[in-house]
Order: sequence, then structure tokens, then C-alpha cells
Amino acid sequence: MTELAILLGLAAAGYGLSRWTQFPAIPFLLAGSLGLSAIGAVGDPAFVEDVLFLSVSVLLFVAGTDLSLTRVGPFRRTAFLIGAVQFAGLAAAALGIAFGLDYSPTDALHLGLALAASSTIVGVHLLQRRQQMFEPFGRTVLGALLLQDILLVLLLPLLIRLPDGAAAVMGSLGGTIVLIVGVGVVMKGLVPVLLERELDAETQLLVVLGVLFGFMEAAAWLNVPLFAAAFLAGVSLSGFPFSGIAHSEMQPLYDFFSAIFFASLGVAAARPDPTLIGHAALFAGAVLVLTPLIVAIVGEWMGLVARSALESGLLLAQTSELSLVVGLQALVAGQIGGEVFSVIVLTTVFTMMATPLLTSETVVWELVRWHPSRRPAPLPEVPSNHVLVLGGGRSARPLLRLLRESDHETVVVDEDPTVVDRLRDRGVRCVCGDGRDRSVLLEAGGAQARVVVSLLRDPRSVGPLLDYVGDTVPILVRVFEDHEAAWVEAQGGTPVRFAQAAGDAFMDWFQQTRSTAQDEPMSPSP
Repeated sequence: MTELAILLGLAAAGYGLSRWTQFPAIPFLLAGSLGLSAIGAVGDPAFVEDVLFLSVSVLLFVAGTDLSLTRVGPFRRTAFLIGAVQFAGLAAAALGIAFGLDYSPTDALHLGLALAASSTIVGVHLLQRRQQMFEPFGRTVLGALLLQDILLVLLLPLLIRLPDGAAAVMGSLGGTIVLIVGVGVVMKGLVPVLLERELDAETQLLVVLGVLFGFMEAAAWLNVPLFAAAFLAGVSLSGFPFSGIAHSEMQPLYDFFSAIFFASLGVAAARPDPTLIGHAALFAGAVLVLTPLIVAIVGEWMGLVARSALESGLLLAQTSELSLVVGLQALVAGQIGGEVFSVIVLTTVFTMMATPLLTSETVVWELVRWHPSRRPAPLPEVPSNHVLVLGGGRSARPLLRLLRESDHETVVVDEDPTVVDRLRDRGVRCVCGDGRDRSVLLEAGGAQARVVVSLLRDPRSVGPLLDYVGDTVPILVRVFEDHEAAWVEAQGGTPVRFAQAAGDAFMDWFQQTRSTAQDEPMSPSP
């Protein structure tokens, strides 16, 4: 009980720091558990091992319910290519670094596999907090995470069975394939039946736990690691709307076991010394540098704009909680030592701590400015009596189409060089730069415009423009919240509420469609 009390105390402290600093709790819990390992506060390794395997089963089960192909939508091909290239590239880089540091082939293989995937928990958490789950790059990130998790689930059983020979490896692969077939059976057979029945909350929880235990029992019979079964059980319930039911019923258990898992994980690692910390820093640096680079290149090649591709790479630039499972499984199997496991844990701590900082708005745009895309010559002269549009992304397409059809001269200001290049290729006059920069507004003819339309993410970004043009040019600003509209009005601009504009556009379309249908002559009945 003493060990449990210590772990619970660490969990409470870690989540308190997380709420105070707005960082994910995982790095704090891992760092604290490494501290417990260093002072030897928890001395029962058997207890820690039992806690870890029970906790990871619940964690992976709930994480699996968040990963559905339907959420990826039309970005499936882009997401899977990004996930595969990143997985292979980071695995190769980690192998190279490990061999360069004189790790054994077995240690290098586990390090390569552990560092190849990104964290589903961190990625989903950041997307949900920023309300970006259903943006194109958000769906791309989810698809890449799904693919990488499945690759780890497939490859780790093979790596664990590798010392036992080819027959054991093939048996493990066959067992995993059977479980994947079971995912399809539950998705297509069981879940539709459950949705037809109005089950109470207690019965729903029992059904969810029954699916989890059923997969784990099958895994024990097929000699497949239990963590793989737990994850695949979650994926089998990831379809809408049953995933919401499963997630809500398991959320209290998830919160508890998440805290216990990460608070106890570092206890199983060796005490970190300067050498191990240096190795972990080197691996973490490779993850933080190579991941955004690989994802940005592949993402743009597949059609993402520069900002979305780069932001996707930054969101994926950390090692996965499944990486910790890779290390834990190998440690228990005796294939790696506590030192290698400690490097994996430290690398996860370093990268998870860095991700919230790297994905901030300031860092993302600063990196976009270094984009090597071509930047054609500036406008030959300052335009006048034109429509100035700030922001040329997806949301600007309907407006630009209408402006082109009405023969209004248009100039677009956008900071993303890929967006600017695409618009210029379509004949749209553009200025590549920050719409908050007065020199950019001067080049785009902000004070000489007929009207300015701002589609920037943050409505407050038009503050410098409002100060620059004063009351001489009407400025329309897209807003999402009432307090944003009030601020724009106080500054002299005209807010356009996104929800209201979308509703008006829909009603116009509906009225036009209904009028057309009423005017069409009805065909005589046979």
C-alpha cells in the first residue's frame, strides 16, 4: 500500500503542475517517476510491473476508440503516406544513431521501433484543445497516428518473438492478423446490433469491458501480447457514435490508470546518469528536427499548404506512449536492460515537453517564413480601388470565386508561400507577407482599397490595419464569438459572424433551389 500511496501522490502533483503550466501531464509524471527511481522510493518491482501492465491495457483500449478511419475522411491517402514515411525515416535515423553510440543490434532495433511513432494521446489532446480535430491537417494527423499505432501493434509482437525463431514470429503474426479480423467482426457485426438496443449506462459499460476482455482472452490463447489486444479492442469500437459511448463510459478508469501508469513507468527504468541523458537528448533532437522536415516535405507534395504541412509535422514531433510499451515489453522479456529503457523514457519526456512549445502560433509562423518556396517579384505598383483580402486559404475560395466572376480587382495577402504560389498560378494578384505588418499593407494598397475583408484566424490581427487606414476604408472582419465582434466594432471595423453568414448563405441557396423546383413543369403521371 505504501508504493500505491507514493504513486498516487506523484500523480496528484503531476496533474496539478499540468493544470498550472498548461503542459501535458505525461512529461511531469515521467520525470517524477524517474526521480522515484533515482532515490529508490518504490522498492517492489513486481508490484510496479503488475500496475504497468494493467494500466497500459486500459490506456491503449481507450486510445484505440479515438482512432477511426471515418474521421480521416478524404485525407486518408495523404495521412497514410505521411505516417509511413515518417515511421520509416525515424526508425532508420534511430537505428543509425544507436549503432553510432555502440548499442547492440537488439537494443538498436528496439530503440528504432520505439522512436518511430508519434504520441496519439498528445496529438489528440492538442487538436481537441485547439478545436482542430476536423481541419484538414487535423484529420491528416489522426490518420498518420492511426497507421503508426497499427504498425507498432503489428511489429512489436514480431520483434519480441524474434529470438524464438521464425516459427514463433509467424505464429505471432498470424495471431495478430486474427485479432485484426476480429476488429472487423465487432465493427460490422456487434456494434450495429448494440446501437439498435437502448442500453442503460451500466449495461453499456459491461459491454465495453466485455469486448476488451474478449480480445485479451483471445490474445492469451493466440500467444499475442495483451497490449496489442487492448488497442485493437478499442479500435473495434471506434466507429461513430459508439466510440463516444465507449469513451464516456471508460473515461474515469482512463484518467485513473493514466496517472498511475505514467507515475510508475520511470520506476522500472535505470537511474539516469549524464551519459544516458546525453543519449536521450540526441535521440530527442533527431525526432524534433526530422519529423517536421519529413512531414512538411511529404505533406506539401501531397497537396497540403505549407503551414498545414509544417504544423502537422510539429504535432507529430514526439515519441509515442506506445514507445514506452515497446520498451516495457522488451524490458520484461529480458531483451533490453534498464539503461536502454531509461533512454526511451527520457526521450519521451524531452519530446513531449517540447511539443506544446513548438506548436505555438508564433513558432509555426516563424518557421513558415523560412520556407524555401519561390517568392516572385512584388507588385509592380501599389494597387488602388481594389478589394483587399487578408488570408487566402480554403475559407477564401468562395469569396475569391465571386470576386473573379464580378470582375472586381482583387489583391490577396497571405503569409503561407504555398498558398500565394497557388493563387498566383490562377491569376490572382498576391502579396506574400504578414497582414499585421504595415510594410506589407502598404505594398498591398491597404489605404487605397475599396474595401478590406479579413479572413485571418485571430480577428485581433487586424488591429494594425485599423490603425493604419482609420475610417477611410470599410473593413469587414470574420469573427466567431460575440466578444470578438464587440472588439472589432469598438475598433471601427464591421464584424461578420461566421455562423450567421453561413446560415444566410444556406437560406439563399435553399430559397433559390426551392424556387427553381417550383418553376419546373411537372411531368405527367403515366
